[in-house]
Amino acid sequence: MRAIDADIRSIKAERRQVNKDIKEKSELLKASQSLLGDLSAEFGRLLTGWNLPWVETAVIDRDTYLPVVNGQPFESLQASGGGLATSVNLAYSLTLLASGLDHADVLVPSLLVIDSPRKAFGNNAPDRQRAAEIYSRFRTLADAYGERLQLIIADNDPPPIASDSFGKVEFDYEHPMVPGVDHPGPDRVTRIENQSEA
Repeated sequence: MRAIDADIRSIKAERRQVNKDIKEKSELLKASQSLLGDLSAEFGRLLTGWNLPWVETAVIDRDTYLPVVNGQPFESLQASGGGLATSVNLAYSLTLLASGLDHADVLVPSLLVIDSPRKAFGNNAPDRQRAAEIYSRFRTLADAYGERLQLIIADNDPPPIASDSFGKVEFDYEHPMVPGVDHPGPDRVTRIENQSEA
């Protein structure tokens, strides 16, 4: 009987610990779902705020944590290419960046390198307005987070909005490197147009 009584006490103690663990994990799950909901809402606001004619709904999928736009999963959005893929990637990356800076438990880098954010959009008046809104978002992030983040934006044209937040480095044949990065020298570089096809 003593052995059975000891087993009962042990099982009850284990049950109390399991119930405590369940409660803690449930709270963590609830907080994570809330964070994911906030992330999804911000992604949707940002992408729909750019007034893109092809975006009606935009959320983050609760199972894959990837964007879903107009009911289409991320993989099919990527395959479509062009302005849709560019805008989805840009909005998703900016949303993750801000979320990581706001929440220490969201582990994403505080560096974002963006290549030609306006290239896939065009150059009519609505496209230029979108470019201004995108760069406005860059400025907002830079102003809000300061030295906690680094945005590197490679673009063929100067920013469409003025801001002290943006530094500018221009490249040409005489100055092909980031200032402070040594060029290996002309004898160690082969220009593409001088390379023969093998």
